[in-house]
Amino acid sequence: MKRMVIGTDGSRKIKEVGIGFEAWNKAIGASIGQIVPTRDGKYELWVDEEGLCKGEPEINYPASILAGQTIVGNVIRFNPGDIT
Repeated sequence: MKRMVIGTDGSRKIKEVGIGFEAWNKAIGASIGQIVPTRDGKYELWVDEEGLCKGEPEINYPASILAGQTIVGNVIRFNPGDIT
C-alpha cells in the first residue's frame, strides 16, 4: 500500500508502507504505533507511540502542526477509515 510519509525533515514522499500495523511500524522505525487524528479531521497519522521515550527524539514539526500536539519521528498519513 502506498501512502504519504511525512519526515522529520519536512519531506513528504509517497512510499510503499506495506499492510498492517507491523509493516507501518517498520516503515517509520517504531516499536509501537498509534493513530493520531489531524486537528481538521481530514487525515489520520500513524505515529511512533514511544517516540518521546527514545534517547534523542526528533520532533516532526509538520506532523505536530497537523495533529495539534507534539509528534516525533516520521509518520504515515492515511485517509480517515483506511486504518482498520
